[in-house]
Amino acid sequence: MRRFFAVPTLLAGALLAGPALAVAQTPAPRTVTTSGGDITVLADRLEQIGPDNLLLATGNVEITRGTARLLADRVEINRETGDAVAQGRVIFYDGEDRLTGERIDYNVKTGTGVVHRGEAHAAPYYRIGGERMERLGESTYRVRRGFFTTCEDDSPAWSFRFGEATADLEDFIYGTNVSFWVKEVPLIPFFPFFAAAIRRERQTGFLPPHLGVSSKKGAFAQIPFFWAISDSQDATVSLDVFERRGVGGSGEYRYVVSETQRGALSGFFIRETEQKDESRGSGSFKHHWGIAPGLSLRADVNAVSDDGVLRVYENSLQQRAAQRAESNLFLTKTWQDWNLVGRLFYYQDLTTRRPIELQRLPEVTVQGTRQAVPGLPGVLYQVDASAVNFVRELGSEGARLDLHPQVSRPISLAGFATVTPFVGGRVTAYEVTATGARVERGEAIERTEDEVRVRRLLEFGGDLESRASRVYPLGGRGGLESLLHSVEPRLRYIRLIGRNFYQLPNWTPGVDRIPEGNWLEYSLTNRLRARTVAGPDAEPARSDLVRFVAAHAYDVQENRVGNVAADLIVQPSSRLRVRGDASYNVEGAGVQAATTDLQLLFPSVTANVGTRYVKPSRGEGPTAGVVPDFVVVPGTYNVGGRPANTAAVNFLEGGIVGELSRHFVVRARTSWDVKTDTFVENRFGVDFRWDCWALALEYVDRNRAGGGGPAEDELRFSLNLLGLGAPLGTRLGTGADSGAAPRFK
Repeated sequence: MRRFFAVPTLLAGALLAGPALAVAQTPAPRTVTTSGGDITVLADRLEQIGPDNLLLATGNVEITRGTARLLADRVEINRETGDAVAQGRVIFYDGEDRLTGERIDYNVKTGTGVVHRGEAHAAPYYRIGGERMERLGESTYRVRRGFFTTCEDDSPAWSFRFGEATADLEDFIYGTNVSFWVKEVPLIPFFPFFAAAIRRERQTGFLPPHLGVSSKKGAFAQIPFFWAISDSQDATVSLDVFERRGVGGSGEYRYVVSETQRGALSGFFIRETEQKDESRGSGSFKHHWGIAPGLSLRADVNAVSDDGVLRVYENSLQQRAAQRAESNLFLTKTWQDWNLVGRLFYYQDLTTRRPIELQRLPEVTVQGTRQAVPGLPGVLYQVDASAVNFVRELGSEGARLDLHPQVSRPISLAGFATVTPFVGGRVTAYEVTATGARVERGEAIERTEDEVRVRRLLEFGGDLESRASRVYPLGGRGGLESLLHSVEPRLRYIRLIGRNFYQLPNWTPGVDRIPEGNWLEYSLTNRLRARTVAGPDAEPARSDLVRFVAAHAYDVQENRVGNVAADLIVQPSSRLRVRGDASYNVEGAGVQAATTDLQLLFPSVTANVGTRYVKPSRGEGPTAGVVPDFVVVPGTYNVGGRPANTAAVNFLEGGIVGELSRHFVVRARTSWDVKTDTFVENRFGVDFRWDCWALALEYVDRNRAGGGGPAEDELRFSLNLLGLGAPLGTRLGTGADSGAAPRFK
């Protein structure tokens, strides 16, 4: 009987002891002493083999030493030599980098080892693999019969394959006996050497070259090199070789001195040995220094060797069509109500070889906001002043002082309107007096005498303004709570009289060509604003949907009706914006100026189109074509000229980008001079985009005159491989290398 009860008792004890035994067998980290130092071993089973020098770890093995961590199914550790051999689902973490392979031989003493048929993943997207990856040191490997890519596919979209390479996963990779593959196709079967920066930060090294053929420059090669000088400095330099031009170079140096001071220096130089053996180039220097709160120094210096260098070597239309190379040095001091600017202004005129540039060396301006006059409640004053020294080689030059104070007093008319009478004066002193004109070097220039001339102006008048508005509740229709419509009429009258309006040098027409004025101008502004429905825990948004301004004027001084001017802005949503303005002469000359701009912003389509149309002035006298400063809306000023005039500028520019899918994008852009029927530039392109590479194709057609052949066209492509810095580029020119120069208006 006692034996009968003993059996269940033993069974129950075994069941109760089961969980306790399981807990006791849970693997715990163990510190193992080796010749290379202590390592931490975690495994399902750890056993010693032989006389105290060989350990065998099996089942979910994890070995850690410093930043290195080894995971495998089975690891043999020789404590005497520090050798570890890992097999089965092997993963090695080398700091932030991860390596996998069929087998890893690792020495914890020296930190070296070999990964057999392994692959390394370096953040953020680099992959390096090979039949044998020998670890030379922390994050550094010698790879034999391997590959390099940033694609994640087993058969990568692109890869570099090499016979042997050295890879520093924190720095760069370089190898020999290299080929470039697209999937399983060797697109470039062989090139002797390859190098690429794979550092997560800036890294010194060669960037992919730009290669191609141009109809004007022939075959060319641009080989860029990036130099990471320090954390606050870097530079990019390039060797530029052009078959039909010569050999040159370009570079850009960037620096940061402090949080408030930074700049850049760039330049391009070429010796045109294949042309006239001349040296040509361009350069720029930019620097910004926030010296103190409200005090800053800014430099923007640009220079070219000749008028045509940008048209030959620049790519963008804006740079190719530049008419000036301007240099400015600004020292600005700002207070609450005042702004002081010291300026040195120098430029090169790229439209003529004659030295007619009018430099400002120096220019000092003081501008004050409208502010209260001390001791006179409600009375406001404003002062603008400038002093300029004009310098040039061909033409009149000299110094000019200009002082323009004004006093005003806003008066409310029972809350329905505000009238603001004002009175002011203007004194402008010139170092010289204009006495006529002469022709020198084929240029008509002013004759001057060293005699001071002072122009004195008195201005007075007033502004009358009002505003009426009404709210229209919408009750949430279209997501809007309400609309606010406001009407803002405005009337301005100004009388300007003075002495010495004539025999003044013509340096800046807006200042030097101010006529006597007796001007009445009136406008009406309509605004439509929207208020959205506020969501939970959110504030309603307000936006301007429509603004329309219509203005007209009457020139009492000339007994002439002014132009009708209008300005319209429509923005019903963030995806659509329309703007247009126009000036119409009611005396029979018709439209004087018109501008339109349309923008469409959608997730898959972005488009814009704009037109410019301006007629020249046909007026007479020294002030012809100059819109005086006292005109609020410039389009209302009738410059005169009864005869019908022809269009000086009639231009259309537009572009569209359509994302047909996440992998395919089409682009088109045109710039058309309607007056001369000249397509200044047309561009058509397609982009193919994938996760680790992108291909862009673009056709550029420049300066195709109506009825004539193409002056220059170009077919370009660029291959951008993710993680390899600048894109590989090739350009193929298909137009004839004619001697016709581009025409810019």
